[in-house]
Amino acid sequence: MEPTIPLDKIYTADEAAERLRLTNRALIKLGKAHGLCSRRGRDYLFSEQDLLALWEVMREPAKQPKPPTVKVAPMGDWMKKNSWLFGPSLSVDRREMAVLRFLSSQRGARSCNQIKRCGPRTVESFLKQGFAAERARDAQGDSMIVITDEGREQIAKADRWIKERAKHGKGSAGWDRLAK
Repeated sequence: MEPTIPLDKIYTADEAAERLRLTNRALIKLGKAHGLCSRRGRDYLFSEQDLLALWEVMREPAKQPKPPTVKVAPMGDWMKKNSWLFGPSLSVDRREMAVLRFLSSQRGARSCNQIKRCGPRTVESFLKQGFAAERARDAQGDSMIVITDEGREQIAKADRWIKERAKHGKGSAGWDRLAK
């Protein structure tokens, strides 16, 4: 019975290595790893089909270009941990914070004339932002205001920031002068 696949030329390891431009050891390792060689004692033999199959194994697969990716750090966690490094995220400045703290310590409504470093524009700003509510008008027609929950929340945010900053051994850039 004749073999269905005719046996082509047979190469020794030296001849096959030279043909594929590899070292003997590299060729033998590759042939053994993929079952593409024959062994007779200590000698390894390679057929023409083995060499073609080894060539296919060695070919570099086609690569699809990867779409460019943008790596973004998880800022939420970092900002939460390091918010003390920056100024507090408030809608008021230090002067306005002092006015809010004064209002929070008062029982009744006060006008801008009764609050140190407060003018009609500050009162308008507080009313517009919801940090204060108008209760009445004084004899001169100025608004009499009291602090609201939103205003107290601004104070609480500043206090949390001052506390966090102190925990890290840093000053609070003047905001602590406003704390009680």
